[in-house]
Amino acid sequence: MRSLPDMQLARRTLLVSLPLIGISTRIRPASALPQAKDSTTVAPLQNALSDIATRYERASGGRIGAHLFCPQTGLAISWRGEERFLMCSSFKASLAACVLKRCEGDEDDLTRRLSFVDSDFKTEWAPVARQNRDAGSLSLAALCAGAVSMSDNVCANMLLRHIGGPAALTKFWRDSGDDITRLDAYEPELNRPSADPEANTTSPIAMARTLHRLIHGTLLRPHSAALLRDWMTSCVTGTHRLRAGLPLTWAAGDKTGNNGKDISADIAFASPAGENSGSVIMAAYTAGGKPDEARFRSVFHDLGALAPKLIA
Repeated sequence: MRSLPDMQLARRTLLVSLPLIGISTRIRPASALPQAKDSTTVAPLQNALSDIATRYERASGGRIGAHLFCPQTGLAISWRGEERFLMCSSFKASLAACVLKRCEGDEDDLTRRLSFVDSDFKTEWAPVARQNRDAGSLSLAALCAGAVSMSDNVCANMLLRHIGGPAALTKFWRDSGDDITRLDAYEPELNRPSADPEANTTSPIAMARTLHRLIHGTLLRPHSAALLRDWMTSCVTGTHRLRAGLPLTWAAGDKTGNNGKDISADIAFASPAGENSGSVIMAAYTAGGKPDEARFRSVFHDLGALAPKLIA
């Protein structure tokens, strides 16, 4: 769904699980990641994250989950990192990655064109698809770019249908090592609560590690990973989310999501200029309460501002 334009509970230790508030999850350990050795480095950052999250939850009446880590050092901080949250449009980065993976295996080709059908346009947010409707079709590359960079719902639904539906994307996550994240519906239904509390959800830890494997890992070939990074770097909906808290000199890409009410989501990668300078992966999700756009902007900015400290 379209991201909005421009769009204390007690302090906790890492990986808190409160069954009455959220749903605890499990994820395979990322054995390839280095382990941070100095807990005195992590503690101040964890406290800072706890303060940010606590202020948001007290003010909004909802909850927020976040996970930030530096793959190079292994430093990681979390708040409700294992609880489940609706993904909203943040799933679209993985959807594009799934298409890229199919192209690597010669199941698909990015130049292949998919035709529009009238029923595709029942969803409101479709700037790329509507602009190209008279052409009758778009290439897989253009659909991926539209889904990630513009969060176009029609582009996403067409890609989902093409790969075999939500279950096919869930299988992609399982095959890539993510046992948590799952998709059960198309846009815009996936943004709404379901009778199954795990439907269309992820956890901040699960999604952050999946993004790391897609952007920096070996799941995609270098050219495919570069394409995904480019689409996320071009994302226009994250101006006032995690990237807002980063230094202007940093390179970053993200994929946002929201339901127009209590949910705002953003997953991002970021790194300072220069080679071998390290990087940070971030995932943050909100749910419940009565937050407004100003509160979303504030909390995501403050979360993003923690990223440089994970490297320093």
